[in-house]
Amino acid sequence: MLALPALALLVALVDDPLVQAAARGGTLGRARIEDVEQSLAHDPSYKVRVDAALVLGRLHQERSVPALIAALRDAHPAVRATAARSLGEIGDPTARAPLARLQQRDVSPMVRRMARDAQRGIDVREQREREEARVRALRPAFAVQPMGDRTRKATPALRGHMRDVLSRQLRVVGDVAGDGQPAGFVVDGSIRDLSLATRADQIEVSCAVQLVVSRNPGGGVFLLTTGEAVVQRPRHTWNPQERTRMEMEAVESAVRGASEDLVQSLGRQQ
Repeated sequence: MLALPALALLVALVDDPLVQAAARGGTLGRARIEDVEQSLAHDPSYKVRVDAALVLGRLHQERSVPALIAALRDAHPAVRATAARSLGEIGDPTARAPLARLQQRDVSPMVRRMARDAQRGIDVREQREREEARVRALRPAFAVQPMGDRTRKATPALRGHMRDVLSRQLRVVGDVAGDGQPAGFVVDGSIRDLSLATRADQIEVSCAVQLVVSRNPGGGVFLLTTGEAVVQRPRHTWNPQERTRMEMEAVESAVRGASEDLVQSLGRQQ
């Protein structure tokens, strides 16, 4: 169990976004969360148990739901009420039946009210998850293939940069599927031109790209689009080490131009 000062510190810090992110990512420490759960179950002070229930609710860890459900049977109404509130904040539907029983049977009006509000919190979460699932179902999914290079001049890093930029553009209208995940569209791309030229007072990198979007399954071409870009630097200040950065900028601008037609076409379909 946590000592009272340590638990009080957690209560003070638990609304900090960094603390909540650490809890979600597991870096807060499994042992620390278990200590809070043990304090909720066994500390002789009801005030400590209330603080423990409060912390577990604000951390939004579904692993703590069983400990909070058990706390609905605590001898002190403040602990039961806080545990109910925390279950509502977490929103796990497995707590619905214990909360319903608490609302019907608890002798404390405060506890019954908290149990009712917690059930509403679970309802809100489930409604939000259904809406998010509906929106995801409407959004197209893209499988972005490794980028090609017809010029044989692009480095693997430059082709990877092209793929990353394209993926960011596609996320405006859809989802980018991971390896092996289903996708309604397959996107292939290639660098068609990548050149360095010297002008009178400028050094310029030119880039042209092509994107081919195919329906999946079936392989029928949905859209073919191209994009071009030129990046310039003053000749008198240019040095060869800038070439890589200029190529990155040119590829990014060309991909943005090529993806505009795709984004607009898919946007009109939604």
